[in-house]
Amino acid sequence: MSRARRFARNVGWNMIGQAGSIAVNLLMTPFLIGRMGLETYSLYILLHAASSYLMMMSLGAGGATVKYIAEFSALGERGCLEKTIEYGALVHVAGVAAAAALLAVGAPLVARGLLKVPAPLMDTAIFVLRCAAAGAVFATLAQFSTAVMQGFQRFDWHNGLSLIQSLLMPLGAGAAFIAGKGLRAAACWYVLLNAAICLLSLVMVARLAARASAVGRDRVFHFREFARYCMSLALGPLAWVISFQSDKLFIANALPLSELTLYAVPAGLLQRLQAVPAAMSSVLVPMMSEIGGPQSQEQLSRLYTKSVRVLLWSVLPALVLLFALMPQFLTLWLGADFGGRSVWPARLLVLAQTVMMLTYIPNSVAMSRGKPWYLSASAWGQASISLVAWWWLVPRYQLLGMATGALLAQILPVGVYLFAVHGKLLRLPAGRFFSEALGAPLAGAALLMALVFPLHHLASSWPRLLGLGAAGTLLYYSSAWLLLGREDREFIRGLVRQEFTLQRAS
Repeated sequence: MSRARRFARNVGWNMIGQAGSIAVNLLMTPFLIGRMGLETYSLYILLHAASSYLMMMSLGAGGATVKYIAEFSALGERGCLEKTIEYGALVHVAGVAAAAALLAVGAPLVARGLLKVPAPLMDTAIFVLRCAAAGAVFATLAQFSTAVMQGFQRFDWHNGLSLIQSLLMPLGAGAAFIAGKGLRAAACWYVLLNAAICLLSLVMVARLAARASAVGRDRVFHFREFARYCMSLALGPLAWVISFQSDKLFIANALPLSELTLYAVPAGLLQRLQAVPAAMSSVLVPMMSEIGGPQSQEQLSRLYTKSVRVLLWSVLPALVLLFALMPQFLTLWLGADFGGRSVWPARLLVLAQTVMMLTYIPNSVAMSRGKPWYLSASAWGQASISLVAWWWLVPRYQLLGMATGALLAQILPVGVYLFAVHGKLLRLPAGRFFSEALGAPLAGAALLMALVFPLHHLASSWPRLLGLGAAGTLLYYSSAWLLLGREDREFIRGLVRQEFTLQRAS
């Protein structure tokens, strides 16, 4: 299968999984907020956030596992594959298990001192934090397993597991509240679900490892080589947690607990849109790792510009529509409190997400070329700016200050990061990047904004909002087809013809 078709197939699996996840959460979030209330739902958010904090202690082992599995699988070096699986499991679990034990013991101190949970919710908060600690250990083993799947380019298996978890977690939490069991039962469900996903994923990894080919000649693969790559990635996840998860701790500490829900629910929806570029990036790392030889520079540059173009065509319509229709969307989805107090923070977060889209494909280039510290440097620039901006802005502007800090943290480092990747790794001129990657998608986005924003006040009901969104999306992709280059059109036609042929054959 050609590289382009593998890319389309694997990203397609990722998109299907994420679309199902977003749909379920759109349906379940209003129900859960209605059952819990703003304060209790904030603890439900912290259940997932605390688990994410703990999982950063996997110390970059996920990225290292993907890279080395892809390399050794392509070379048929079975012994090195087995060593990679062994090292990946060890590094994933060791740090997270230790951190989880600390959180379980220190949960009362965290709830009282850091989160400032109100007294009536204190016992529940402590129980939730301890469930987050237990769930994080199982989730980390599942994360290790999905890294192995990505390295073998089994994105169908990886996304099947992600979809199962994304579907069952909110459904199980909803069932707990319908049965009158409350947040404690939902937290127990989080632990049990992660344990089941962990067991299933480990069985799938064992099957993949057993079927790996052994046609190449194994070299000696030492733990220190794996660990060195992990350490070059280790600080990146910590910076990511500071930028995209510590905002919840910051709000819980500085503002009333109910404000966390008003901010985190729209932010969580927007973070789910990161799944599309993250899916593309994860697909590209093993593909780019395979590129070598005298023509590798040009092959890599062409794959890079095409990938950025496809990413922007995929994501920009949703971001433009969310920015334009945010007041009406939040009011219809979650109620007047969100439609009033959360609108401009959410709009600023949309802009932050738009800027962030430009970093995902460069991340793939840096990882595949053995420069993972590029990611860490960029991520720490974002984290540092976030902390300074939040410290100064939140006491003055509350939630609007949080969102402004997030936007500044994306805008300020991105130029330096792109300059480093384009100049050092790709030798890609700025003019070529704009003409081949940015120009056409941005022109389509500007046209969509010009159509929808003046009419956003008309979207006062779900049929009107969906109709306006559908009309705008149709306009966007009609203009996209006209702006596509010949190569892209032929690629799309080829994919459609291939799928039609396969369906007829089956």
